[in-house]
Amino acid sequence: MKVLIISQPVLSKTNNMGKTLMGYFRDFSPDDISQLYLHEGIPENTDVCEKYYCYSDSDAMKSILNHKIQGKSFTKESEVFKKKDAEEVAEKDEIYKLGAAHKAWMLFVRDTIWKLSSWKNRELLKWLDRTGADVIFFAPGDGAFIYRIADEIARYLNKPLIMVCMDDFFINNRNKKEILGGIRQKNFMRVVNKTAKDCDMIFTICDEMNDAYGKLFEKKCLTLHTVAERKNVQLAQTARHVSYIGNLKCGRYKTLIDIGKALSELRDENVPNVIDVYSGTREFDCIEPLKKAPGINFCGEISAESVLEVMANSMAVIHTESFEQEMMELVRFSVSTKIAESLMYGPCLIAYGPEGIASIDYLKENNAAYVISRPEDLEKGLEEILTNKELREQIVRNARALALKNHNADVNPRKVRKWLQEVVDKSQNESSTN
Repeated sequence: MKVLIISQPVLSKTNNMGKTLMGYFRDFSPDDISQLYLHEGIPENTDVCEKYYCYSDSDAMKSILNHKIQGKSFTKESEVFKKKDAEEVAEKDEIYKLGAAHKAWMLFVRDTIWKLSSWKNRELLKWLDRTGADVIFFAPGDGAFIYRIADEIARYLNKPLIMVCMDDFFINNRNKKEILGGIRQKNFMRVVNKTAKDCDMIFTICDEMNDAYGKLFEKKCLTLHTVAERKNVQLAQTARHVSYIGNLKCGRYKTLIDIGKALSELRDENVPNVIDVYSGTREFDCIEPLKKAPGINFCGEISAESVLEVMANSMAVIHTESFEQEMMELVRFSVSTKIAESLMYGPCLIAYGPEGIASIDYLKENNAAYVISRPEDLEKGLEEILTNKELREQIVRNARALALKNHNADVNPRKVRKWLQEVVDKSQNESSTN
């Protein structure tokens, strides 16, 4: 079975979506996987995929301006590890930083550029034919253009289309306060609903998203939990640190300040009175309040290797979500890769956030973290879990069992292969019957 992946980021060991996609197809033959990615970037390896085609926003713009064929293909014989000119990369990074705000007018402009572009050029069509794809695996974003492209390619190749949903773009309008927010969301959902109707199967990343999207699209959805590779992490029995590793956005920096304040006010000499915060977030509004807050030791960004070291030397790691209603809507279905990694090889996970958010509910239902879901319980809860080693060890045992069941890197590839093969077989049987 040959699979064509369509997504914005390229398969990657660093980007969250790229890493997740690599996990889905890690047990497939690299020769059977092709990827069309609609973003800047050079493929990192050929471990999972050997055939790539890159068509970015800048390619779309150039095709309008000079009417020439844009985009480029890579194979395992290509010199993919050569770095681009630093000036070129910097220039394009600035373009994507501008678009990272995802404002309604920016999304309108971007969608218009792709509509006017000549992305469906003869070189891409030749490349698509050469993939020999039996099925198309589509990982979308919040731009309407990628849905149109996936739909059109599925019709061109006459192959079944599978969509995997990793976010809540369809239910939560993040631009609703903007002048163009309502109009943009209406136009966006018109395109999404058409593509979803054409899909042969839809995957989501959690059961809550399954229920919501099953009702929205009137289709059965299947869960593919976020996976984590097993790591050989030896947890220090005498660890004395409490750590947070991850993003500070969506109000998380505010709840970390609350945790730091609660820790600083504990008077038990066996309990740490600070939380070490590791994050690559660069927003001034998130970082500066943390640096000034009691009970917070802001450590900045660290490497993937250092993350393992921090986990090994922590008695607990924190997962937190905001109690603000607007932020709760933004992260309603969020189950980050950091949670899967913590469950698989980290120390005791302390989760602080409101009920009704997928990550908090999931951890609480499976007793895989010490969950504090009310602000008034924070100080007492922190003291209980940080002074009770046996309770922390029991939670870690529960976490490992849950990780092996739902987040084991061997589980999803088997599910993906099985479910995709079912769709391919059904499609081929219908074709032979007609």
